[in-house]
Amino acid sequence: MEQLIIIGAGPVGSGAARHAALRQLNPLIIAPAEGERATHTVWSSHYDQGRLTHRSARNVPLARYALEAITNYRAIEAESGIDFYTPCGTLSLSPEPSGFSYTQQRADIEAALGFTYVDYTPEQLQRHFPVLSAGLPYHGMYDAAPSGYINPRRMVAAQLACATQRGAVHIDAVVSRLNAQPGYVEITTTAGATYRAKHVIVAAGAYSGICGLLPRPEHHTIKGEIITLAEVSAATAQVCAAQPMPSMMVDCRGDIIEDAYLVPPVQYPDGKYYIKLGSNSNHDPFFDNTHDLRNWIASGTYTATHDAQVRLLKELFADIDWLSFHSLPCVITRTPSKVPEMPRLHPRVTALVGCNGSLAKSGDTIGRVLVEQIYA
Repeated sequence: MEQLIIIGAGPVGSGAARHAALRQLNPLIIAPAEGERATHTVWSSHYDQGRLTHRSARNVPLARYALEAITNYRAIEAESGIDFYTPCGTLSLSPEPSGFSYTQQRADIEAALGFTYVDYTPEQLQRHFPVLSAGLPYHGMYDAAPSGYINPRRMVAAQLACATQRGAVHIDAVVSRLNAQPGYVEITTTAGATYRAKHVIVAAGAYSGICGLLPRPEHHTIKGEIITLAEVSAATAQVCAAQPMPSMMVDCRGDIIEDAYLVPPVQYPDGKYYIKLGSNSNHDPFFDNTHDLRNWIASGTYTATHDAQVRLLKELFADIDWLSFHSLPCVITRTPSKVPEMPRLHPRVTALVGCNGSLAKSGDTIGRVLVEQIYA
């Protein structure tokens, strides 16, 4: 019987694996390798090259989670030999100086974390960030390094490398059933293999609840989103990196999209460089079954959302020569509280429910908390 099984190897599952391995628990991680969109069984939003990382958050506890994770990045890179972190800062834009949706508790966060945001008027923005268009109707709030962006694929690879170097074992499989008993938990995979453990952490993202892996329901929603990949030349990417161009969050006030975010140009597996932009949209779908979710991941799109995202990119960066634009479907989980829930759903089963689209950066910290809830 295993001491600990972790279902899921995304940012949180891999973070939990690293911390469990640090405790010499030799965890067993069960999660499939990344597959093709068109034929996937499960999918994760960390199958990507760029995600924001920053101290900004909706409240002080989440800001602390983020800062702790960011502080650990360099040590994880060094131990694993896999780099994934670029501390270029994060710039938030809003039409009103007091309207930044993501950081309503700004003063409390600054006091708790010991840093100060830098404010910019619309007139100051382009002088400090030359890549931006002149005359933008936004106020800026800048969260300097160590904020920036991560490569989530490489971060997960680094976490898993640290874990396996310390005794963790990673099995490439999909869990189909979890059976919690008084003395153990039995895990069954789609291939028919079974494993037993004293404790289980479920960190399978959108699939945790929708596939019936939770011993009891935990209220959350599964929401689709559209991201736009805006292709730029390698030369443009180099110019942006030299400035450096920050990662960004934008409180846009359109009829279709809001709460946009973007990552500076990064190179994707096809060799091309893209600025990634995502947002909430009033056309985003919700899912309550795996059939619809898999169809969405494989081929979902919404032209109006994509077009609105392209317009925002052209507004923000008038002087960039764009080579192409294309959209991809994404998926996030939300809780009513808008913060992650880490319930003990059974004496031997702990879960993460609801990353709310903003916790990839804090996966190492959330993983630590999940392990400590079991082995405090």
